Amino acid sequence: AEIEREPTQQTPGCWGPLGMVRPPRRQKLCINNIQYLNNNTENKPEKDIKEAFIKCAAIEIYFWWLKYKNQNPTAENELKNGTIPDEFKRIMYYTYSDYKDMFFGTDITNENKIITIKKNVTTILKNENNKKEKDKKKKDEELLTNFWEENKKLIWEGMIYGLTHDLTNETEKNKITDNSAYKDITKLTPSLEEFAKRPQFLRWFT
Repeated sequence: AEIEREPTQQTPGCWGPLGMVRPPRRQKLCINNIQYLNNNTENKPEKDIKEAFIKCAAIEIYFWWLKYKNQNPTAENELKNGTIPDEFKRIMYYTYSDYKDMFFGTDITNENKIITIKKNVTTILKNENNKKEKDKKKKDEELLTNFWEENKKLIWEGMIYGLTHDLTNETEKNKITDNSAYKDITKLTPSLEEFAKRPQFLRWFT
């Protein structure tokens, strides 16, 4: 069963219908921090992109987990014992992949606030790149890929942070962090990155 997410006062602007037929997990998605990239885009530093995606991914998973554990009574104990329930790990895979599609402009939605994400991050990355010395500049067509490769691990870690945010026992937190490190997630079948390469419309309906 899919999880229905409701708006919350703690996350104004994060949830809202995106206007097309989607699975429940994508009918509402946190892009609030990413949308801030729209403001004064020409003068924003590259680090703002990283922070925006990490924060949105963390918030999204935090509220998914609140819903999930309320619907699955054993989930909290599994997490405290160092294991992310397989069903929830799948939700994390979907979430990571959707943010990646937004970043690269391969998201199949046609809503303007989604479409402009790639435009804004490209503008910021190009501006930062143009400030570099000639021998350190990257080709424009490499900017998006290079940025994602450099920051994908941090985005996953942001999701783990959101998942474990309410755990008060540091040992329990560390166990999840160690057991779900990016380097280990990439060894699973399918790996996180292999899953993210699947066409979005196939991911949405499987």
